[in-house]
Amino acid sequence: MTKKKKTTMSVPEMQRLLGLGKTDAYWLVKKQCFETVVVAGKMRVVIDSFEHWYANQVKHSKVHGPPPGKELRAKSYSPQELAEELGVALSTIYDIIKRCHIETFEVDTWMRIPKDSFRKWYSAQHKYRTRADRARDAVLEADTLTMPAVARLLQIPRKDVYTILLYGKDRHQFEFVTIGDRRRVTKASFERWYSGQNKFCKTGNTPPRSCNEIDQTKSAFSMREAAILLHITYNDVRQMIQSGELAAEKCAEMSIVNAKKI
Repeated sequence: MTKKKKTTMSVPEMQRLLGLGKTDAYWLVKKQCFETVVVAGKMRVVIDSFEHWYANQVKHSKVHGPPPGKELRAKSYSPQELAEELGVALSTIYDIIKRCHIETFEVDTWMRIPKDSFRKWYSAQHKYRTRADRARDAVLEADTLTMPAVARLLQIPRKDVYTILLYGKDRHQFEFVTIGDRRRVTKASFERWYSGQNKFCKTGNTPPRSCNEIDQTKSAFSMREAAILLHITYNDVRQMIQSGELAAEKCAEMSIVNAKKI
């Protein structure tokens, strides 16, 4: 014979299930947190109603059983969860909610943020990044440089870097990506530009200025060295490589020109 499924439990059973005192247990009943029925003159808690309430609150937890708020967490965040997700202080989350008018609601006087509202705000801004996006950003960051990093590398004021990268005659040589709210230049495009100019020098480097400073017994030269040896511009060297007049290969983000073809 199949045992009939239990559909209700007594208030003392609910009390023990949540590890509550008698007063707190009856307070939940009084607040009508879940449905109750009277059976044989005694109040009983409807189990399905109790489980629905349990899955949509995080204040009370079962002594033995799954954690509360399964449905609530599936559709909303707490401010603390968002602070951890975005890697910011809790006060910053409250400021964002207030300043950007993000929708919120309360459960047992605790603030919750609907996930749909968060996603709408998040997609409209670029300053703050989730953990997943920060992990993806790390890959891009490894292949790019910030403007301040370029300034330190070339030992020049930051304003001069902006002039070179954004407004100078060589600005078309640079490739950029935006990570968060910061524009970054790719290392590959920076190195190409660096190899074709003689004005700036990286920290700790002393670039060749003339043919006499280049070891001409080498079997291969950088594009910058090739330009100096041939008395042409960096772009001329690049065009000769593209046309097949010079043989070259990539090495550590620099095009190395085969000396035998020069």
